[in-house]
Amino acid sequence: KENGPGGWMNSTKHMSESPGNWSESEVKSVLDMAEASFNSSMEDQNMRARIIRKKRSVGLIPKADEKITREALDEAVLRIQSELDNSKINLPFCAFNGGRDAWVDVGNKRVGVQVLQSYLGVPPEESLHIGDQFLNTGNDFAARSVCPCVWITSPEETSYILKSILRLAGVPLMAILNPVDYEDKKQVNGDKGKKGIEKKVDFDEMERRT
Repeated sequence: KENGPGGWMNSTKHMSESPGNWSESEVKSVLDMAEASFNSSMEDQNMRARIIRKKRSVGLIPKADEKITREALDEAVLRIQSELDNSKINLPFCAFNGGRDAWVDVGNKRVGVQVLQSYLGVPPEESLHIGDQFLNTGNDFAARSVCPCVWITSPEETSYILKSILRLAGVPLMAILNPVDYEDKKQVNGDKGKKGIEKKVDFDEMERRT
């Protein structure tokens, strides 16, 4: 739930950087600066690109059948990072290279993780952020200051890490993926059924790495 009584927007307003405290005028200022900076980067670097503007983000994306080099995207990101850092804007932001495009978001993953920690009552030492963009032009970089992080390179690695955590916690994977079916089979088959369910979890890759 986002808004209203019990919603995370209201429940986390005690945090100074919570989205519930952002004013629309400040959001607009960030997006206006981002759009102007991206337009300048397009002109200076002769990029075959266009701008997309959303409610809380601005993107620099290639035109159809065109590509923008990683170096050009990095340059555009570093430029807007510097401009926003030196401005009077106090909102958190994230300017990042997405690989094929570049974006500026109002807010960042540090704020996102902190909001979740506060709303769910989970301390930093019991949180884990998994991401693939931890360089200073990536969108996972900010999360490093608020919880342990794991740097992955593929969805398969994310799956491997989550399965490892579940196994260490003694939680059968089927209890997460299909809790109703899992509980029904436990009641019918008892402990034997439970063991049978656990064997369906494929930890071959984890065993290979450990």
